[in-house]
Amino acid sequence: MKVKRLKHSKRVMSFYEKNFQFRKPYNILLDGTFCQAALKGKVDILVQVGKYLGGEIQVATTHCALRECFKMGPILSGAHKILKKFKRHKCGHENAALDAAACFSSMVGEGNPEHYIIATQDTEFRKQLRDIPGESGF
Repeated sequence: MKVKRLKHSKRVMSFYEKNFQFRKPYNILLDGTFCQAALKGKVDILVQVGKYLGGEIQVATTHCALRECFKMGPILSGAHKILKKFKRHKCGHENAALDAAACFSSMVGEGNPEHYIIATQDTEFRKQLRDIPGESGF
């Protein structure tokens, strides 16, 4: 990773630590699109994201994100296999299947009390996340 990018990510994370009480290990929620992009780029998620954020990370996903990935079929089959390796947070939507964006939005809520960092490649969802104070999208 370039030194300039590393300095910028450290500066951003220190901002979130000071202003929004983020703390290490960082809680990261993954969806299928991020895993698919990591698979195409041959990126080891645990190692590279930990280096990028400059600290320990706890990577997790939800049952809704797994269901959405499974429903996409062979397009995201590799991403589904990657997602199954990670810990699953209980989202409360076990009976009613939501898409990953709606599930993550409900988990983040107002002000992001659990200090989640959302890792997604969905551009529309990232625009929604920018409107929530204290939410860092990745």
